[in-house]
Amino acid sequence: MNIRNQLAAIACVSILILGAGCSSNQLPNMDTNSSSQSVKVSTGEETTKTTSKAIKMVYFIPTEDGKGVKQVSVETTDAVTPKAALLAMLKADRQQQYPIFSKDIEITSVTVKDGVASVEVNKAFIAGKGGDLTVTLQMAAIVNTLTSFNDINSVLFVSDGKKVPVVGSFDTKKPLKRMENLIVKS
Repeated sequence: MNIRNQLAAIACVSILILGAGCSSNQLPNMDTNSSSQSVKVSTGEETTKTTSKAIKMVYFIPTEDGKGVKQVSVETTDAVTPKAALLAMLKADRQQQYPIFSKDIEITSVTVKDGVASVEVNKAFIAGKGGDLTVTLQMAAIVNTLTSFNDINSVLFVSDGKKVPVVGSFDTKKPLKRMENLIVKS
């Protein structure tokens, strides 16, 4: 066989391989009526099946009249972690007409041990700008959001790895419990 015939044979085999493409059972599931989507993830030799299903995430934001905080429930396919809930809370608050969390306030991490969530915050949060009502609503939003998780009973605030004793004029030396009295029922 000459070189031209060999190249033609290689080209034909390549076209057949590429033309075979995906079989119908390899195509992605495009069922839009399902609330759950199944995805196959290849991990070397093994293939595992994971399911993306909408999960409810709960957080609290201040009411527009400032009389307390209200519960918000959203569906997400992302992991629902304490930090994710707090970041969703910050985002939702900042979209309100009168947000209580300024853009310079940051929550960098949340760790949970023995039912206590330690929230790492920055100096802007500790300063407690905006007065007593603002700080009280911030505390109620954060503490009630975190205590919505089954494994969290109270919340401590930390900055640079150290306990924060005071936020504004709010005493935070001891872990803060759920603030039911500030939850406004819809």
